[in-house]
Amino acid sequence: MFDFSFAEIALIVVVTVVFIGPKELPVVVMAIAKALKSLRSLAGEIRKAMDELAEESGIKEAAGDIEREVKMIKGDDGKMYESYGGPPIPPDVKHGG
Repeated sequence: MFDFSFAEIALIVVVTVVFIGPKELPVVVMAIAKALKSLRSLAGEIRKAMDELAEESGIKEAAGDIEREVKMIKGDDGKMYESYGGPPIPPDVKHGG
């Protein structure tokens, strides 16, 4: 998630110990861990709610339909053909013009 080198992490630890103090450090670390756990839980709940909303509204189906259509190319003969370079299109997509 974050791209920190060992030197940057060591600097953060040293600065934290100097400003917070070694006695209060475990309390602060536990408070930060508890806050991060709450944030992850909240993010999971929001993600779940958004997925349910997308499922109810039919956005996922529409996105799939649009994706299949974007991968089609209209040939010179007026028929629709699968474009090159993409994953295969499911057989339920109608070909023809």
